[in-house]
Amino acid sequence: MRAEYIRPFLAAAVEVLKTDFGVDRVERGELRIETSYYTTQEVTAIIGMTGEIEGTAMFGTNKTTARRMVEAVTGTLPPVFDELAESAFAEFGNVVCGRASMLFEQQGWQCTISPPTVVIGRGAIISNGGIQRLVVPLETPLGEVQLAVALRPAGQPARA
Repeated sequence: MRAEYIRPFLAAAVEVLKTDFGVDRVERGELRIETSYYTTQEVTAIIGMTGEIEGTAMFGTNKTTARRMVEAVTGTLPPVFDELAESAFAEFGNVVCGRASMLFEQQGWQCTISPPTVVIGRGAIISNGGIQRLVVPLETPLGEVQLAVALRPAGQPARA
């Protein structure tokens, strides 16, 4: 996977965290290649991408950070991780992917996104069909959000 595929997601994630969630700082952690198929976060939003590039974008966090994201938008911290927190985190991933797809289109890559799927719990197996997964942690005052992207040009064979 080409590292340039993660740049639109990073730009979009920082923009969404700052404008929609009122975050004043986002610190990017070290980019790494994820070799495990297992989810490492308590909450993972998965969004598929198709078109001239294909694959998935995943956003992972813990339940406390997802609740804080709700509080940032509504002013009220949910007492427990609930459907509202799940929905807010799914929508965060959806908006980031939507903005990233616009950035891809500005670079000449047409793509569309799928509705988000949310996985609750660590240890779920998520296969990316042989596409390498690049992961970047984003540290915010609300907590850490992990961005994982596994994309390739459409029609390119998976790595063996």
